[in-house]
Amino acid sequence: MVHALRLLAMAWFPMVVLQAAAPHPNVLLILTGDQGFGDVSSSGNPQLHTPNLDRLRAAGTDFSRCIAAPGGAATRAEILSGQHEFRCGVSHRGAGRNLIRPDVQLLPETLLAAGYRTAMIGTWGLGEAFPCRPEDRGFEDVLVHGGDGIGHTQDHWANSYVDPWLRRQSGWQRTTGYCTQVFVNEAKRWLADRAAGQQAFFLYLALNVRHASYEAPVGAADPFLKAGVPEPTASFYAMIEDLDARVGDLLAELDRLKLSSNTIVVVLGDNGSAIAAGNAGLRGITGSPDEGGVRVHACWRWPGKFAAKRVVDALTSPLDLLPTLAGCCAVALPSGWTGDGIDLTPALLGEADFAKQRLLFTHVGQWPGDDTPERYRSQGFTVRDPRWLLSGLELFDMAADPGQHHNLFEQQPAEVARLLGAYGFWWNSIRATVREPVRYVIGDAHQPVVRLTAADWWPSRERPGAASAASVVSQSGIRAKLRALTDGAAVAETAGLWKLCVAKPGHYRITLATLPADADADEHAKIGQLKAGRVHLRSGKRELQMNLPKGATTVALNLDLAAGELDLEAWFTGQWSDERILGACFADIERLGERKHPAIELDIHTIPKK
Repeated sequence: MVHALRLLAMAWFPMVVLQAAAPHPNVLLILTGDQGFGDVSSSGNPQLHTPNLDRLRAAGTDFSRCIAAPGGAATRAEILSGQHEFRCGVSHRGAGRNLIRPDVQLLPETLLAAGYRTAMIGTWGLGEAFPCRPEDRGFEDVLVHGGDGIGHTQDHWANSYVDPWLRRQSGWQRTTGYCTQVFVNEAKRWLADRAAGQQAFFLYLALNVRHASYEAPVGAADPFLKAGVPEPTASFYAMIEDLDARVGDLLAELDRLKLSSNTIVVVLGDNGSAIAAGNAGLRGITGSPDEGGVRVHACWRWPGKFAAKRVVDALTSPLDLLPTLAGCCAVALPSGWTGDGIDLTPALLGEADFAKQRLLFTHVGQWPGDDTPERYRSQGFTVRDPRWLLSGLELFDMAADPGQHHNLFEQQPAEVARLLGAYGFWWNSIRATVREPVRYVIGDAHQPVVRLTAADWWPSRERPGAASAASVVSQSGIRAKLRALTDGAAVAETAGLWKLCVAKPGHYRITLATLPADADADEHAKIGQLKAGRVHLRSGKRELQMNLPKGATTVALNLDLAAGELDLEAWFTGQWSDERILGACFADIERLGERKHPAIELDIHTIPKK
């Protein structure tokens, strides 16, 4: 209810703005995955041919030092919120910590409230359940895979880059073709609809490719292999060249629809290169806070508005997209907005200079479980200004040494003290929010059946030392564990809990399994059958137990739940010869109706044995 009221309240004033000033520009935002600054031919990579990205950079304003976050989910959070990912709730690529707080107004919500049509196509990676799905956060039309990449645990089971299953609001559907082509075809169809209706639009196209696994279109890697480029670099580069061709197709469609002149096109990478075979001389790859881990290609094109063939070496960031696009579109920012990005509109329009002084803070995050972040304050961080880069206990003069070869930490104590002081002040500013869990909501009409997966696990309380979400982030990881368990091979104890919020008290059904319902019958029979034992469901000190028959592939428990926060953990015993537990990797939760029992202190009741 609070979420709905916030959207309603924010809609009124921006709508007046859009009606008062026309025409408003359209926005096409293209985000590429794991493609660093050096992964385009115009950055000097001799093995790549990316003519369409190169022409786009030349046709607009090219930001040569755009600093993203060190991971894709974090950068997507920065783009959409205009806030550092820690500030808006994201401190991991999964494990329940990749969710943006619902009270943070996002870019699509801002533009939707101002009358724009909005669509999200490709990789979302910021939550699979209400209120964190793209359709909950301002996108009217959605076509996405699950999780942070095709084949991740939250994705449709056994998904592939070829003929992928993709999700609309209406549910999952099978598509035909290579994933990049499928996403671009959907974008072209959607753009044609907008052109026919003459509607201002925001299209966010976040492409999956170049994320592992490196599955290029059939035959696309052959020229690289023949030239002596080894795998996986050959497939990585083939995926980039295929993406470049598809981006060219999409830009040609903008021209055909006569939309180019009034469409702001932004193209950028989500983090540094995952391969770094040609890294423009930069140190670090994706996952690193160093320059090679976070510097990305980034260009903005708006014909007749933004200067062409302009290269800007000022520090910029994905954080700047929300305030800048709001400025360019003449849409008011949320009331009291205090993001970390800056509005580049005056500089892009040639009415002011780009900021000559600025500090950007990077932290890898992804500390284990729910450990206190303070333990990791001094690990994996950088502070940048236009000249200096402080990386842990190293200081580099980036104007003279962009490859980070010469550590000046001892020679420049004043600069070290200045940057460390600024970092300490920044860290203290995010401490209050970085540990707050964002909870999926169950029992809400926006999503009657909520599917939870092990990729959303917080660390187990039943077995604090058990392997958790990091070990089951992909479907292949779950398969490997279940095969080993079936074969009697050694496998680590695996468990975790979900942090939820119950919207309405009532009677709920929770269906637990080690494989999801969309896995085929053969796989269920081979690795999804459970041994005789017990199923356990716990919230805090309250626990429900029930007998588990041999050969079961799912088990359903019906119980009453009170409204409010719920830390839910489900596991099976009897799967090993010892007392180790096996966490339920998948859970479907549905509210069936009103409570069956009067509200008492214990809201989880033990089901009697039949």
